[in-house]
Formats: sequence, C-alpha cells, structure tokens
Amino acid sequence: MKPAILAAVAALTASQASALSCLAPDPLASFSTANAGEAPYLLLLGHVTAPGQTGMTLDKPTATLGQFTGRGLTMDGFTADFAGDVVLDVTCAGPWCGSLPGTGEVLVFARVDGDTPTIDLPACGGWVFDQPDQALLDRLTACLNGADCSPQTLQ
Repeated sequence: MKPAILAAVAALTASQASALSCLAPDPLASFSTANAGEAPYLLLLGHVTAPGQTGMTLDKPTATLGQFTGRGLTMDGFTADFAGDVVLDVTCAGPWCGSLPGTGEVLVFARVDGDTPTIDLPACGGWVFDQPDQALLDRLTACLNGADCSPQTLQ
C-alpha cells in the first residue's frame, strides 16, 4: 500500500475505535434502576420543550430549564395531568452528549430530588424514550402495580 493510503486507513480505524458504544436503552431496565434508587422518579408521558430549541442537542454538559406538558403514571395508567418546569441535565462522554428527541411524544423518567424534577440526558440515553407504544405504557403500569419489570419480560 502507498503511505498516503495506509495513513488514511489508520485514521479511519482510529476514528471508528473512538466511537461511543452504548447498549440500546430499555424502558424496563430504566424502571428497575429508578425503582432501586434513593431518589423518587416521576414517569411522564407528553412533550418536553427547551427554550428556543426543538430536538435539543448540545455539545457540552449543561443544565437548562425546560417545560413538560402531559400526564404522569399512576396505578391506573398515565392519568395524572402534569405541566410544569423540568431541569434538563445534559451530560457528555467525550464529544458525545445527551439530547432530546424531536417534537413527538416522549416517555421520560424525571428524578425528584429538589423543587424541580430533573430529566437526566446522558450521552447513551436511558431516561427518555421517543414515541412509546401502548404495550409499553401498559407494561409500565403493571410494573408500578407490582408485576415483574425485568427487561426480558417485555419481549
């Protein structure tokens, strides 16, 4: 191989090796993690907005105030109206940062450890799920009511 081609192959391999490798986020795993934690969580279904942004994507860690409008999970399903401020806490892993999906309906796990619920947005996700289907929402309701909520039970 020519030295220029060899250098290009080496550069390509290096950039691929530095890619962030994340497991696919699983809402049932998130439910189990939230349930096992010390801070309480709200499970919310609806729309998140951040000031001046749709499909929030940032390139550095930040916490910003956003708005959530939708419903919260109760023993009877997503039946409790919820509208209010939320903190959007973006964290990064190297150059990869967490983000919100576009403008559709989302399922969020909002941590409550202060006056304003916090939606964590880590680089690999895991606390916000875009356009959940009814089967998932029903499963989460069952989990809240004591059913087995291990990730493999969703399949």
